[in-house]
Amino acid sequence: MNIVGRVAIGLVSAILLAAVLPGTASAAPAGEFTTFDLGPAGYSGNAIAAGPDGNMWFTNNAKNSIGVITPKGSVRYFPVPTDASQTSGSGLFDITAGPDGNMWFTGFYANFVGKVTPNGVITLYPVPLAESHPLGITAGVDGNLWFTLDFANGIGRITPAGVITLFPIPTAGVEGIVVSGTLVNTPNEITAGPLDSLWFTMPAANLIGRMTMAGVVTTYPSGTVTPSSTAATNVSLGSITTGANGFLYFAESAAGKIGQMTPDGVVTTYALSSAAQPWAITPGPADTLWFNEAGANALGNITVPGAKVAAALARYPNSTANSTPGALATGADGNVWFVNVVSPSSGVFNLQIGTISTGYGRLLSAKVLGDPKVGSTLTCSKTEGNTWPGIKTRYHWLRNGQVIAGAQSRTFTPAKADKGDKIGCRVSVTYGVTLNQLGANAKAVTIKP
Repeated sequence: MNIVGRVAIGLVSAILLAAVLPGTASAAPAGEFTTFDLGPAGYSGNAIAAGPDGNMWFTNNAKNSIGVITPKGSVRYFPVPTDASQTSGSGLFDITAGPDGNMWFTGFYANFVGKVTPNGVITLYPVPLAESHPLGITAGVDGNLWFTLDFANGIGRITPAGVITLFPIPTAGVEGIVVSGTLVNTPNEITAGPLDSLWFTMPAANLIGRMTMAGVVTTYPSGTVTPSSTAATNVSLGSITTGANGFLYFAESAAGKIGQMTPDGVVTTYALSSAAQPWAITPGPADTLWFNEAGANALGNITVPGAKVAAALARYPNSTANSTPGALATGADGNVWFVNVVSPSSGVFNLQIGTISTGYGRLLSAKVLGDPKVGSTLTCSKTEGNTWPGIKTRYHWLRNGQVIAGAQSRTFTPAKADKGDKIGCRVSVTYGVTLNQLGANAKAVTIKP
């Protein structure tokens, strides 16, 4: 039998976070906000993720586009092709960095999984099951992408080449909601996690699911009250991720809690304010996890508990009034980036991309070392400033800002044809069991004769 523990602890001040972080002199104080205004929100942006190019990538349903924002706030959009019948747009609900160096995203309404290259080339792959509504997406340890089928009780796998395989989630003995006579437990958000598995939330059933690479599913109670199988309510569970201690962490929006679950299903919950309504959570530096408080217009974090460290919560009121912070992700600059929808008294909804300083400083940077001249070998050096275990590093060399085909080793030797060109490098690192990626670009050097 699964043992469910419930622990409620009060919020502590932001000073606590500063005390546990081994920050650098260049780091901004924890809780410092920066925002970039992106115009009318419409249906708003839904998701954001760090890319291997050192930028942050996000979905913007108002524009039916994938956006990319640089650390300095420069934004570029790439429109997603949409069938004329999709009057409400594609429903761009989630985005993640793939093992192939591209970003992958879901089209909830249009029933596809999409891929966008760092240069903005988009390819769409239809899900071979009508109205299955793909929602969450993550990279798996097998080198593929895995996604939830919100209306089909299933999990999908797509290879980097675009081959899709679907796996059912057993519903025998599982509560859920009934849609058109069919029991649906609404698999929602998904993450790579311990035991080389995918872990996902099922809000309608209030369950956490685990799927192996072979498609075998196990479910665990999330610790919340199971809703009636006839009522389409109580979608309490939001996103899910893995902490530095190897436990799963998930947001309970309706309950106003952050849940912690061991790989064998033992649950502990941490209470927030009654108005918090968290639904997004992501790993941060120094063994923290950051989450939104959509109902209280704030961001918060929880220190991952360990053998000698107790769990602790900190809260930061949003610097933009009358807004709802949403999805969030940690960037290579050490900040947590988030999507923010602003609704002033005029009733016009506007979209922001914001950052909040973690107090830790840059997590990944790159530099070109060596004599920048023809025939002299250059080295792409990386500096890491975080506690996450890096499990895979990729290098790409660039000539005048463009990726050099085949130049993917740590070193590069300029040829005569490179004389006068600006040669730089890009490093991307995949971290931990969540397979989160960070990327950084080195300042280019001019090649001498």
